[in-house]
Amino acid sequence: MRIEVRQQGGFAGLRRPPMVIETEDLEPGLARELESLAAALPAGGPPGRGADLVRYDVLVDDPSGRRSATFFEPGVPGEVRELLRLARSAGRRKS
Repeated sequence: MRIEVRQQGGFAGLRRPPMVIETEDLEPGLARELESLAAALPAGGPPGRGADLVRYDVLVDDPSGRRSATFFEPGVPGEVRELLRLARSAGRRKS
């Protein structure tokens, strides 16, 4: 499974390079956890109200197809926060 996370916005409208995770390159336990969270990716939500909101675009490619969702702070669901945390952790481990 391929998971791509794009983050933009926040103070000064920062745009970070996309984080791309290939779960086949990870340890099996972490790969299963990320795949489970990505498989249950909820629909994105409407933008919150306020300036400088952080936006996360999450794209998932797996055998069933490609899907994506967009989330805005502060309304990011807990399971998506966990997916983002694990993806960041996996990205650091690959470096």
